[in-house]
Amino acid sequence: MLPPCQPQGLHHLWAKSPPPGSSAGQSLAEHTWLVLARLADLIHLRPYLPQTLGVPRLWHILFWAAWLHDFGKAARGFQQVLRGKARRWNYRHEVLSLAFVDWASADLEADEQILLAAAVATHHKDWHELDDYRTPPDEDSDPLPAMLEELDPADIPLLYRWIETCAAAWRDALDLRPCGVEIPSLPELRQAQAGLQPKSIRRRLQAIQQTVLEWEEQAYRAGSREEMAPVFRPAIVLRGLMIQSDHLASAGSDSLPARIEAVPALLAELRRLSQGSFQLYAHQQAAAQTPGSALLIAPTGSGKTEAALLWAAHQQPPRLFYTLPFQASMNAMFDRLNALLPGRVGLLHGRSSLALMQRLMDQSYTPQEAARLARQLNDRAALGYYPLRVFSPYQMLKASFQLKGYETLLAEFSEAAFIFDEMHAYEPRRLGMIAATIQFLTQHYGARFFVMSATLPHMLRRQLRQRLNDPPVLRAEPQLCRRFQRHRLHLLEGGLLDEENLQRICRSVQAENLQALVVCNTVQRAQQVWERLRSSLPPGIPLFLLHSRFCMRDRLRHENAILQAAGLGSRRQPLVVVATQVVEVSLNLDLDVLYSDPAPLEALLQRFGRINRLGLRPPAALYVFTQDEKVFGYVYHPREQISRTLDLLKERTARVRPNGLLLDESALPGWLDEVYQDSLLARWEQDFEASLQEFEENFLAALKPFHSDQALAGQFNRLFDSLEVLPEALYDEYIQAQEEYRYPDADRLLVPLCWWQVQRLRQMGVVMEGDERLPPVVRLPYDEILGLQLPGSGMTPSPPDADQAEDFD
Repeated sequence: MLPPCQPQGLHHLWAKSPPPGSSAGQSLAEHTWLVLARLADLIHLRPYLPQTLGVPRLWHILFWAAWLHDFGKAARGFQQVLRGKARRWNYRHEVLSLAFVDWASADLEADEQILLAAAVATHHKDWHELDDYRTPPDEDSDPLPAMLEELDPADIPLLYRWIETCAAAWRDALDLRPCGVEIPSLPELRQAQAGLQPKSIRRRLQAIQQTVLEWEEQAYRAGSREEMAPVFRPAIVLRGLMIQSDHLASAGSDSLPARIEAVPALLAELRRLSQGSFQLYAHQQAAAQTPGSALLIAPTGSGKTEAALLWAAHQQPPRLFYTLPFQASMNAMFDRLNALLPGRVGLLHGRSSLALMQRLMDQSYTPQEAARLARQLNDRAALGYYPLRVFSPYQMLKASFQLKGYETLLAEFSEAAFIFDEMHAYEPRRLGMIAATIQFLTQHYGARFFVMSATLPHMLRRQLRQRLNDPPVLRAEPQLCRRFQRHRLHLLEGGLLDEENLQRICRSVQAENLQALVVCNTVQRAQQVWERLRSSLPPGIPLFLLHSRFCMRDRLRHENAILQAAGLGSRRQPLVVVATQVVEVSLNLDLDVLYSDPAPLEALLQRFGRINRLGLRPPAALYVFTQDEKVFGYVYHPREQISRTLDLLKERTARVRPNGLLLDESALPGWLDEVYQDSLLARWEQDFEASLQEFEENFLAALKPFHSDQALAGQFNRLFDSLEVLPEALYDEYIQAQEEYRYPDADRLLVPLCWWQVQRLRQMGVVMEGDERLPPVVRLPYDEILGLQLPGSGMTPSPPDADQAEDFD
């Protein structure tokens, strides 16, 4: 969309350098139009946000901040840099842009003028980074006079007439008159020119500083963050939307896609994709009619995802975030949602560029084309282009840690809807941080949350209801749960590595032509089981291995091979998949029988969900071994979770041997409540509450406008204790990919490890330290069949095999 009115005589003023292969840069007028167009998109997403924030003229203020934000680029020195005739300009263009704020602020109240000036001044740098312009050490060091001298007097009338002749047409073309955007009373040209003085810039800077100091004084006197959040929120959202509009325009984004459909249109699309077979269950119908936040408890395979999407469609939020803990499950959900809403779903996690690149290469793009397009898609997701994004809760926590750009995140989260899946995956301390952020966004940013699970323990359910103002709890009907009786549970004496039990697996697969899933609690056990089964199974039965200690290239090969042989809809053939906990949340499998190490009940229930997933076959056998190894305590802490689970399962199965216990899905939440009581419950609640309170006091209470805190970046990164290393066996291949500029191919050769594992490997002398071009190299065995093989003693990861699900940006 082109602007309806073209300013005269301004083509020589650029805002951006020429792109590769071009001699002309992007003009100031063109860039400004694009910023205003993206701002208009964001305004139309949340038309009533000014009333919510208590700033009725918010859209008017932002419109004029966006119009003026780059006027400082008219300086001769800045134009020389854009044309490649100078290396750098020693001043901040956004500070020079403040000289023009008087042109648009005559009709504004004093506090509104401060917001407009602050949006202009901080659209690149935090406020404290501009101190030298506000308070120079002496008159000779004052940069403002020299900056103003770089404005060409001939350009000033042209900039003035641009506003005078085009402002109304641009506003109306963007349909912003109904949103309260007005045309200001411009000063006369002579007065406008005379006002471009150092004192006018410094007056704006000092007014912003005075407001910041008043906020800090208020915060010091405030008794809680609840008092300050409404004070800070307008300025936080203002800066967030200003930066987002500018970044979207600079990235060349076109008009933002429409939000997700309302319930009738979404239902029609779900039925089309299912070829008319999609029918609403009662809990899905209830979700589609529920206003505000809600919890859902329903069996695996009963359409929880569809229920969540129907809930979101009923909310009609400006933005929807589908939140999952593991990169593998995020990738799978992205594929699923993109089929439903093509072109409107973004993927955002630490390795999302690589995941997107792989999908593009699967569509016959060349590696170069796939890498370029994947970067573009990933950037769009990060910039808030898509109405629906699949990401991890750690992306959400970035705002709480006040990392650079956090205001843009909070602006995006305003009035948004969040779907939380697989809440069981977080240990209590991280759950405390997530719950604190959920409460903060609900109370202060109008966000709504839909938390769903097949099993939601009572203590987590209670905490979520408290943080979400007692939302309704939706449940699948009892008769539906009875229809989902898909499993018979058996306990087997001994351990998975016992020769007798390994032979039992081989016999059942061969004799009954079964597809077996074998789940181990550690990578090393999975590698050992795979090697021993390989020597026992006949060559004609496929044997697969899946864990997190493969490089991405090899892991994707394993996953694709497994899906081709055992995915939903594949031809049934006997096989064995040996895996760690990654299988609980990644591949959409539907196998026949399970053999599993003992684990906490919620982890076992996730493993159960990979067996007879659709319930189309008679109840399938689930075998859980009873030997509780010491090493499991490093994986699942406290280890008492496992012993309590085994005690419960022994009690439940005692009366039904040898036929096994037919599982009633509706009874499983009650089982979890039995496990989590007494000392285990007290420990869980203590960790949760301590984390929540610490997070509220040290992070959420510290959120303030125009100021990021990079000192917290280290704490944020330590939450997600992962480092990527390069196996020595892949070193030559990595270097070759780097030298040929195939950087995504090089990244696909890295293996994730917990940071403390890398520390121990350093102590053992098997790590060659990296540099800017090379990650740490580990001198340990690696091959595409087994993955990276760590030394056996003391190297067990915690949490389990971590799949490095969380984001490690």
